Amino acid sequence: MPNSAEAGLTRLLIAIFADNVVTAEERQELIEYQADLDPATVQKVFAAFVEQKWGEALADGVVTEEEKLILRRVVEELEVPESALPARLRLSLRAR
Repeated sequence: MPNSAEAGLTRLLIAIFADNVVTAEERQELIEYQADLDPATVQKVFAAFVEQKWGEALADGVVTEEEKLILRRVVEELEVPESALPARLRLSLRAR
């Protein structure tokens, strides 16, 4: 079960990527969460968020180019290592 800092980081990620705009306040909050949590925990939260977004993209059985762009942006912005991505997501993001 995630602790309050992990849950807060997850909520922040949802807010950031809901409108695809990172405000100065959100960026500061993100920096603070990253300072408060150990790097492995941050990467775990980031990877779980990416998996959640991947699940949303797969929900209708079709991953559109727009969904791929969103997923690619999330992965790049959060600097999630490719090794932490689900195999099908890695393949989907490589396909152009």
